[in-house]
Amino acid sequence: MNPILWLLGYRTLGTDAAHAAALLNLCLEQSAGYSGFAVLPDGGVRFSCTLPTAHRLCRLGGARGIPVTVLRSGGLPMQLWARRRRAGLMLGTLCALALMVLSGRYVWDVRVTGNREMTAAEVKQELAECGFGVGSYLPDFRAGELENRVLLRSDRLAWISVNISGTVAEVQVVERVARPQEEPAKPANLVAARDGQIELIELFRGDCVVSIGQAVRAGELLVSGIYDSQTVGFRYTRAAGRILARTEHSYRIEIPLSYIEKRYTGSAQGDICLNFFQNSLKIYKSTGNDRGPCDIIETVNSLAGFGLHNLPFSVTSQTLRYYEEVPARRTPEAALELAYEQLARELGGLSDDTQLLRKDIRTTLTDDALILDCTVLCIENIAVQSEFEIVTEP
Repeated sequence: MNPILWLLGYRTLGTDAAHAAALLNLCLEQSAGYSGFAVLPDGGVRFSCTLPTAHRLCRLGGARGIPVTVLRSGGLPMQLWARRRRAGLMLGTLCALALMVLSGRYVWDVRVTGNREMTAAEVKQELAECGFGVGSYLPDFRAGELENRVLLRSDRLAWISVNISGTVAEVQVVERVARPQEEPAKPANLVAARDGQIELIELFRGDCVVSIGQAVRAGELLVSGIYDSQTVGFRYTRAAGRILARTEHSYRIEIPLSYIEKRYTGSAQGDICLNFFQNSLKIYKSTGNDRGPCDIIETVNSLAGFGLHNLPFSVTSQTLRYYEEVPARRTPEAALELAYEQLARELGGLSDDTQLLRKDIRTTLTDDALILDCTVLCIENIAVQSEFEIVTEP
């Protein structure tokens, strides 16, 4: 069957041997196209043609005394007409055809190449901030304008090219090369960030004013950025170096034994939305019955299948988990475990080059809480730069 005939609708016509030549001459006079021509065993003929052509041949054949018989009718229009009472099927078919036609006018996917430091998601975010992404209307797309907007807005991209291939946006980028930051010329001293006893001095630049074994207080000068020379006078520099000192850190962590616990009582289905490109249609709405406070868990499921990816269809569904807040009490063992977990997070905040020497832990249990006191002895770099202004006398 000719696929064009099936889409437009067709009828298969036939006649006997005595009138076969007359019917074919009629087709020739009317320039009526047909397909599937066949000669029947009794000498008659049959062929298929479109619905308008079949209607015209039957009318003219009857006027000339040519018996034209409709042997079969079929095609998409006939099937739709047979199912005209099934409104849902008809509407779905029409919507599918409309989507097939309209979807070719929107961007279905954005593919990024050339990125090194930036991720593809970050490049797509740059484009989205300039109004371009999945679901953008292709007739309104202007490559030059979009590329200029992105480059003016972004401080990470040096060049970008956006090319449309069908419904896919091919994006090529070149990232900016980060220039090394120049060391500021402003002079600075090295001062102590915290109390400690100096263990090691690694001086890179500046005039050191402390010695090994000396105890210093937070804010005290360690290395001066000023050189005093009798021959050339004062010279200024930006002091640099590492001053390792024995320091002490104290932590107090208090874990209450009584607390409010979130106890889940059940769950329910929340809203369900069908997402198409950048549009969202709510297809199910929760009843809205108030069952108290709840956590809303939202999941997005793609409708891709059969090996297809990046389809612009997805379903967003919500799950409502209801809970009630009830008073609870934890055991001293559970409180101690929580205290150690929090202490580990606190110690994780120390710098990477900090060397732990000793850790003293003391716990106290009261009626209301477990208290953990920790004293940490370590060696760390306490030198931090402190800039100063050069004041010149008039």
